[in-house]
Amino acid sequence: MTRRIDSPDTDADVKLREVLARPTATCFVVNAGAGSGKTTSLVKALAHLRDRNGEMLRKSGQQVACITYTEVAAGEIHGEIEEDPLFHVSTIHSFLWTVIKPFKRDVATWVAQRIDEKVAALQEHNAKPRTQAKTIAKNTLQLERLEANKAAMQTVTSFTYGVGSRYGKGILGHDDIIKLVPQLILEKPLLRKLIAHRYPFIFVDESQDTFPLVVAALKELSNDPSCALCIGFFGDPMQQIYATGAGDIAL
Repeated sequence: MTRRIDSPDTDADVKLREVLARPTATCFVVNAGAGSGKTTSLVKALAHLRDRNGEMLRKSGQQVACITYTEVAAGEIHGEIEEDPLFHVSTIHSFLWTVIKPFKRDVATWVAQRIDEKVAALQEHNAKPRTQAKTIAKNTLQLERLEANKAAMQTVTSFTYGVGSRYGKGILGHDDIIKLVPQLILEKPLLRKLIAHRYPFIFVDESQDTFPLVVAALKELSNDPSCALCIGFFGDPMQQIYATGAGDIAL
């Protein structure tokens, strides 16, 4: 079977290598249509980084991050790079969770605030004069569950993430991860420095369907003068599938 890495170079492949070879980290956007070879260019860029920077990155305990939209796409890229541990290839949610899971105190603080926000929203809804009795009853049950979760949080010592949130058991849902991690990246300079040091290269595949909050957080990373890293977005705005995606990403 022919590997993408072994395919002939395109102009895009050559230009990408030029960007990656610059002495100052440079961020970039690759926009190209369906079947044009975006994934091939991404894989070849990863291979180039392994050949050019691999030894130095390994010695420093650093990795190249490649964020994909699905587990299938992550598996495909993993296969192309021969499961090399130099690369951290994962979905958006998995990458964000890897970044934040060591910071239990920050996660706990955010979850407590999240519960308070949900409680306030439900109380406000119940207080509206036109809210139906059936809705008030439903909201009241939800309020009771949230208060119970907040109380149970006192005994939570670690956090994981799943499809849906169960705060009282220390489980955060997918929606929580997408809100939590970008918010903390935007708010905490130290977290940005730690991410940039651990992942001096971050590639985002199918960037048109990446959540706008995630794109904003990554751009904040690239704009932070204390963070020397290269972020590359690979996508096609015309292929956007999800309305929640960022679409066309400006350079």
